[in-house]
This record gives sequence, structure tokens and C-alpha cells, in this order.
Amino acid sequence: MILLALLLALGAERLMSTRRDGGSVDSPLVRLWQLLPKPLRDAPFATWLLAFALAGLVALIGSSLSGGLTQLVYATAALFVCLGPRDLADDVQRLRAARAAGDAATVARLTRSLQRGPAPDADHRSLLGALFIQSHERRFGACLWFIVGGPAGAVLYRIASRLSALVETPSAQRSAALLHNLLAWLPARLTALLFGLAGSMDDALDALKRVQREAQTAGSDGWQPRTWSLLAEAANASLDWEDAPGSGPMIASSLDATLAEVLRMETRATLILLALVALFTAGVWVA
Repeated sequence: MILLALLLALGAERLMSTRRDGGSVDSPLVRLWQLLPKPLRDAPFATWLLAFALAGLVALIGSSLSGGLTQLVYATAALFVCLGPRDLADDVQRLRAARAAGDAATVARLTRSLQRGPAPDADHRSLLGALFIQSHERRFGACLWFIVGGPAGAVLYRIASRLSALVETPSAQRSAALLHNLLAWLPARLTALLFGLAGSMDDALDALKRVQREAQTAGSDGWQPRTWSLLAEAANASLDWEDAPGSGPMIASSLDATLAEVLRMETRATLILLALVALFTAGVWVA
């Protein structure tokens, strides 16, 4: 059921991404947060309580459903809500079109939008790295947690990834960011490996080792930004020309060509993830 729900949710997300409002669960989440009494909103780890309570509610509803078809529809709908809010390809294609048209204002707006969210440390920030991080946040993070925890896992990650940008107090933002980074620690590394499999795995592994060495040399204990640095650098290094294997990160003839290759990499990484889930599912049935 997991594989079929993944296929249906990803297909629906791709077909309907241009018609989504860009908020998905964000607006209801903001309203729910604001309904909480202010002392509770200011309490330490209130964002954790909200995220786990909503994920627990989703799990409870799912466990009460009977029938394979009902559970499939429920799981697909839950994952669909957790994807996005738009397909990355739509925003990247808008950016490419704006660049071709010379629309500097739209290019600046879309670039800022694509660079929102968790940021690597200052030494590893780039537009391409931000695109791979956005790909994880919009697709792979929710999918990986869905594979592990079903609808509740996807909902937990989606809420955790959005709360720090939606809550208003600094303490709540820090608490939400900590939860997000804890939940992203392993999935972000798995996403980096998926991009490595979709491109140049040797270069991706070299980048992972390099970022780790840099952190050790600098004596940095900032494990939260390092997670996103590892993802950004490994995925960026995976962009390798087929006619020059092992030559290092891809150097495209233009930014437009590089943006197009990022989208192809995302598609290949998605297919690899689906293939791995299919192999695991087949193994379970054989066993």
C-alpha cells in the first residue's frame, strides 16, 4: 500500500501543483496555533506538543479505518497534503521563464522564495544548494517519513518543517527549528544519497567527507546547519557531466541548463526511491 500511495500522491501533486494555493496545511496550522492560550504558546516545546498531537490524531484516525481501499485513499490524501505546497518544477520553470524574458523583479522574487527555509552555514550557501534543500523539504522529507511512519510520519514532518516559519515568538521558533532539524537529520542524508545515485555518487561521497572534515577542522558543533550543508554540497556535487566522469561538480554552459538538470536529477532520485520501495515491498511479500 505504501508504494501505491506514494505513486498516487506524487502523481496528484504533479498534476494539481499549479492549482494549489501555496499554503497547503499552513493556514489551518496558523489558525490552530493562534487558538492556543498565549501562556501555552510561550511554553517550552509547545510546538513539539502540537506537532506530535496532530500526528497522533492522524495515526488514530488511520487505525480506526477498515478496508484496504479506505486506508489507501486516506494515506494518499494525507501524503498529498504534506507535499508541496507546489511542485519544485513549477517554481523553477517560472524562474527560467522570467530569466528568458528579462523580468528582473520576478527573478529576484522567485530566487528569494526558493532560498527560504533551512539554510546551510555561510560557506555552503548557493542557489543550487537551496534548490536541492527545497526538493527535500517539498518532496523527499515527507515521503521518507511516510515510508517509515505512514500518514502520521508525513504529517509530523510537514508540521515540523513549517512551524518555525509560522509561529511568532523567538522561543517557539527555536523550539520548532530544533524539532525540524532532529527529524531531518537522517532523511536529509538519505536524500543526499538519492541524488548521488541519480548523478555522480563518487563526487557526492567526496563532498560529504569534505564537509565533515571542514566541520571537524573548524571545531564547529553546529549540527543543525551542517545537515543542510551536507545535503546542499553532496547533491550539488552529484551534478556531473556524463562525458567527464569524476571531474567534480557540473559546470554548465548556463544557469538555465543547470536549473533544467536539477529538475532531471529530482525526477531520477524520485524514481530511484520508488524502485527501492518496490524492491523492499517485493522482498516482504516473498518472505
